[in-house]
Order: sequence, then structure tokens, then C-alpha cells
Amino acid sequence: MNLPDRFISQTTRYVLGRRSYGVGEHCDWLVAHWREIPEFERECIRMDVEVEFLRDDQWRAGHPSGHEGPLGMDMDRQEWEHVRKLWTVA
Repeated sequence: MNLPDRFISQTTRYVLGRRSYGVGEHCDWLVAHWREIPEFERECIRMDVEVEFLRDDQWRAGHPSGHEGPLGMDMDRQEWEHVRKLWTVA
């Protein structure tokens, strides 16, 4: 089956903020296939993930004892941090 490239960014948007094993699976897939993803889709993913990190940081600043923000639970945020390293680590 050959799916349209846009399904990658659409799936990422769906998974952002979820709280399940699916977050880890999706993030692992993104890391494994990042170089194969078309640049336009990678840029969409970068923007979406960065926006959610901003939202999550703001939420956590107002809820210092909270462990569940826009990026999900702490373990979900850690998964997204692995993805984020794809463009933040030189």
C-alpha cells in the first residue's frame, strides 16, 4: 500500500498530546524514517512539535506539580524529545 506523504504529518498531529504506547511507536517510527520523509512533511512536523513544546512548557510552568500537559504525560514528552533531537542536535 502506498499512502500519501501528507499522512505522516497528519498522523503526527493526531498522536501529539496522546497518552498511550502509540506515542512511543509513532516517535520511534519518525526517528527511524526521518531522512526518508519529504522535506515539506518534515517541516510541518517540526512546526507542530515545536508549538506543542511551547504549549507544554507554558502549561507546566503554571502547574509545577502536574505531570500531564499538552504533550501528554512525562513519558510521552520524553518520546517527543527524542524526535525533537532530529533537528535540535547539530
